[in-house]
Order: sequence, then structure tokens, then C-alpha cells
Amino acid sequence: MKESLSALPCFTEVDKVLTITSGLSQSCFKVNADNKVYFAKTISDNTEVAVTISAAKSGLSPTVIYHDSDWLINNFIDANNLALSTIATHDKINHAIKLMVQCHQLKVKPTELSPEDIITSLLNNSHYTTLQKTALLQLAKCIVAPLNNSRNGVCCHGDLNFSNILINRDQITWLVDYECACTAPIEYDLAMFIAVNNLNSDEITLIIEQYEAQSLVKVDPLLLNAYLLFCYFINALWYFNTYHEKPQPEDSMPENKQVLLNHAQQQWYVGRDRAFQIKNTV
Repeated sequence: MKESLSALPCFTEVDKVLTITSGLSQSCFKVNADNKVYFAKTISDNTEVAVTISAAKSGLSPTVIYHDSDWLINNFIDANNLALSTIATHDKINHAIKLMVQCHQLKVKPTELSPEDIITSLLNNSHYTTLQKTALLQLAKCIVAPLNNSRNGVCCHGDLNFSNILINRDQITWLVDYECACTAPIEYDLAMFIAVNNLNSDEITLIIEQYEAQSLVKVDPLLLNAYLLFCYFINALWYFNTYHEKPQPEDSMPENKQVLLNHAQQQWYVGRDRAFQIKNTV
């Protein structure tokens, strides 16, 4: 990896490369080069680059130093991710919503969210039987139907996990990892934020209040509920797929794969319970 990074024109001499594993989906590295420290990440498309550059210019994310078709290089921020912070959950929510509002105000327009395409892609796996696919597709139709009349879209982060927020000792925060960025209604980003952070129903009211106060934009609670069901559904499928596809290294513990299955089950059952709650309030 050091050789690959040394070949980039933004570096004169790379001294050390350390792998970063905390809370990030793609291969990420801390790079000591030219008497400075950088953050390097492998990328798969230009969407992440465009959104990251826009976010960096607005001060929402660390400064972009270099990018090409394979790499994105930023200034390294000496900070922990918010998931590791010991501050109260409501304070974490406040930090996250503040960054989310700023993200939604970016002028860049990434690819538009397509719920149908996401579900089709997730179900295109050999470990699902024909009967399972049929049942899941029928369920998907019910979940996607309310999303077809959605409001106008904004630049959504798409994976606003607490682990994608950096916070330093002075409580300054940055939003990172725009791999899932898309153009979608604000309710989608709010719903995915709730789902990926396993936030409970009691905290949803606080989240809506904080978003509306900071953005001066009204949240549609019915649309938020619809996107919640969608997010729980696709998250459960993603974890389940990854559980089946992820190889089990000889030197790793079986618990590593079990965590993926646990996440899949958790998202599935919370989504089911949420559906029952919505049905009982209609």
C-alpha cells in the first residue's frame, strides 16, 4: 500500500502508512508524508469525490488535498469518531443533526435515490431461494409505494452513522465518508440516521424538533415513517448479504460473522415493530 500511495503526485516522500479500521467502510489509511499527516481512502466512483469537495469547501469536512479515480486524500483530523464519545446520546444527536442540515444545504446534486434499484440489487443474491425472493419483493412493493410521491430531494449523506462524525477535544465536529451520498428527501437521511444508530422511538420526536429548529424546514412525519420502514428493510438485507458473502478467515473468531447476523436481525425486527406501531396509529 505504501508503494501505491508513494506513486501519487500529491506526495514527495511517504514515510509511514497505518490502516484505519474504526467505523469506515472502504480501505482507509493514516499517511505520514512530507512532514505532514494525511487521511487516504480508496473510492469507487466520482459521486463521493464531488460531495466531499463541496463539503470541504463549506467547512463541513476536512480539506481535500488530492483525488483521482482510485484515491481521495484529505488533511488528517486528530479526533475520535462520535460513536466512541462518552457524551450523552441527545448531545450526539444534536451534533449529528447540525451536520446533516449543513449537508442538505450543499449545492452539489449526487445521483438520485432509487429505492427500487437498491432493493433489486440487494435481492440479487444466490443465497435467497425463489420463494424467499418472491415474498421479499412483495413486501418491498408495499414499503416502496409511499415513497413514490416524495418531496423534492436534497444532498443526503445516506449513512449518517455516529462513526462517520469526527469530534475533537474542543467539541468541533466534521462529517466524513460520503460513499452513500444521494439526492433524496430530507426524511430519507433522517430515517437512515435513526436506523443505523439504533435510536429508539422516544428519540424521534427530539430528532424532528432539532432538525426543524436548525433548518427551518418542516419534516413530514408520515414520509419519515415510510422511509424508516425502507431503511430498516434494506439495512437488514445488506447485513444478511454481507453475513453470507464475508469469508471467515482462519485466524478470526466466529463471533465476527455473528455480529453481522445480529445486526440483520435487529434491523429486521425493529422495522417489523415500527410497522405495527404505524398500523396501530392510522
